[in-house]
Amino acid sequence: MTSYRQQDHLSPDLPGQDTDTEIDLRTLWQGVRQRLPAIVLVAALLAGAVYVWSRFQPAVYEATGSLLTSSSQSQIGVVGGSVISPLPPGTVAEVVASPLILRPLIQAVRETPTIAPAERQRLVGQLTRELLTQRPEDTKSQRSQTVTVTADQGGGENSLYQVRARAQTPQAAQVLVNLTSELLVNWDAERTLRDVRLARENFTLQLAQTDRRLALPGLSVVERQTLLYRRATMQDNLAQLSFLEQSRPGVLKPLTGAVEPLRPVTPSPLRNSVLAGLLALLLGTGVAALLTALDRRVRTEADLLALHLPVLGVLPPVRAPGGIALGRVEALGFLRVNLQAMLQKPRPILMVAGTAAGEGASSLTAALARSLASSGQQVLILDADLRGGRQQDLWDTGTGGQPWHPLCGKDGARSLQEALHTPVNVQVLQVAPNIDLLPAGGVPQSGLELLSRPDLGEWLRRWSQGYDVVLIDSPPLLVFADGLMLGQQVDGVLLVAEAGRTPLPDLRQVLRRMGVAGVPVLGFVLNKAGRAIRGPRFSGAPLSAQPVPPLKEVH
Repeated sequence: MTSYRQQDHLSPDLPGQDTDTEIDLRTLWQGVRQRLPAIVLVAALLAGAVYVWSRFQPAVYEATGSLLTSSSQSQIGVVGGSVISPLPPGTVAEVVASPLILRPLIQAVRETPTIAPAERQRLVGQLTRELLTQRPEDTKSQRSQTVTVTADQGGGENSLYQVRARAQTPQAAQVLVNLTSELLVNWDAERTLRDVRLARENFTLQLAQTDRRLALPGLSVVERQTLLYRRATMQDNLAQLSFLEQSRPGVLKPLTGAVEPLRPVTPSPLRNSVLAGLLALLLGTGVAALLTALDRRVRTEADLLALHLPVLGVLPPVRAPGGIALGRVEALGFLRVNLQAMLQKPRPILMVAGTAAGEGASSLTAALARSLASSGQQVLILDADLRGGRQQDLWDTGTGGQPWHPLCGKDGARSLQEALHTPVNVQVLQVAPNIDLLPAGGVPQSGLELLSRPDLGEWLRRWSQGYDVVLIDSPPLLVFADGLMLGQQVDGVLLVAEAGRTPLPDLRQVLRRMGVAGVPVLGFVLNKAGRAIRGPRFSGAPLSAQPVPPLKEVH
């Protein structure tokens, strides 16, 4: 017989202790696929809600106009240099979001009759809020959302500026662009006019100084000629500046005016719904993957193998009430072959246990007995769950048609509770051909005192006489200590884990307890595994059919 004592497999120094923190891509995909219908449903509902919401949002139209920076105008000057400073990169975008443009723009919008009153009032309020909520740390193009200016090639000389404005009517968007362009051109003209006036004042002062020097006595011929030439130059410059002041030159020139937009730029219900659906799918997939990674329940055979114990069987769930599916019968056949290879001792006593109630230990015990009996072996089932045995319900013993016969002695106890008090005279119930059952008992009670009797192992051996295999249905190991006490008297323990339900930390805790108690563990059975879980990778012969009473699935 091959069994495993847990002291050798759950040492705190082994790296295998931390394997429950690892997760592979296949497990992640299984978790995502399990939640995929809910993810798709939520994404579809969100996309539909966004579509409906977008349909009820007011339309927003965007108009565009163009301004061109004239390099020839920035070079206009006088003898000795230019008097008009060029526009540095980003200046126009900075100015259009400043009070220099926003204040006159608000006033111009108020006075424009071509904009509908409701839209005019809304635009005035929007521009006023943008003016009042400006912060120094805001970027140039983000201070105003109603009107924006962008420049190709980074702005500067010989650049094309795009003036864009958004409004809820096409006429308002067009008017906003044209008003902004006009205000920018006027601002630039005022800027250049200040440069011209400053230059004129400078040249006037220079001319006056030259005249004072010419009036001084004792000048040489060369000095006088030089001063006369300088005065003539100053006079030419002043004449040129007077012409520039009258012509109001500027760097910015209108290139194209705005036209009424035909279609709104927002909202776009179809685009918004598609983006919302895709975002919901991505977020849902991420959340599902995260939940799968954080969910440390047993899902696959690999999760159990990480605990350094063999997986002797992988059983699919019972899908048809009142019977066992063919796939489960074959899986039980594999489990039977593996157990027979490990339990080479004559008349072995095998305990089937789970960490908690509802993992299928009782139904597995009955199904394994059925599989063993189908090959002609005599099987005795002991229902050791004295607090809530399920074997009588599984075998439909309530009809009273099954015969009782002595296990030892004459007449006597008909339940394990009674048998532990008087083990000399015990009767068992024949529930199927080659299968006898000793039920737990009618009154739930703690079995720790009864199972603590020192001669329990001896009586189990005596009761096993006349049977090929004894199967003990144990109470949950994580909840009660009865199973640990009973496990010390058996030849091996088959630990049941339910796929998608049994937590890995619970299994580790049970294995540590069993290791301390010295309970021999044969391996795991993964119960109720889904279709994504592959069956056992052991070879074995198919089972032969033999009529036995139908089994129920106990959850």
